[in-house]
Amino acid sequence: MLKKITHVAKSSSYRDVISKLIEDCRNESNKDKRIEMLNQINSMLLKSDQFIIPSQITSEYFNHVLHKVEGKLLLLFGSK
Repeated sequence: MLKKITHVAKSSSYRDVISKLIEDCRNESNKDKRIEMLNQINSMLLKSDQFIIPSQITSEYFNHVLHKVEGKLLLLFGSK
C-alpha cells in the first residue's frame, strides 16, 4: 500500500513528489498499483485540476492522464 502524502512544504517539493509518482506509475507493471498511484496523484491536485477516473482503465489512459498532469506542472512551475 502506498503512503498517503499529507503535506508538502514547498511548491518545488510538491512538483518533485508528483513527478516521482508519475515516473513510478509509468514504470509499474501491476495495474492495481498503477490505479492506486493514479488516485494518489489525483488527490494531490487542486479540485479544479482533478480528473475523473473511469472504471475501465487502459494503458493509453494512464499515459494520457500522466502526460496532462506533467503539462500542468510545467505550466505552474516551469522546467527544472
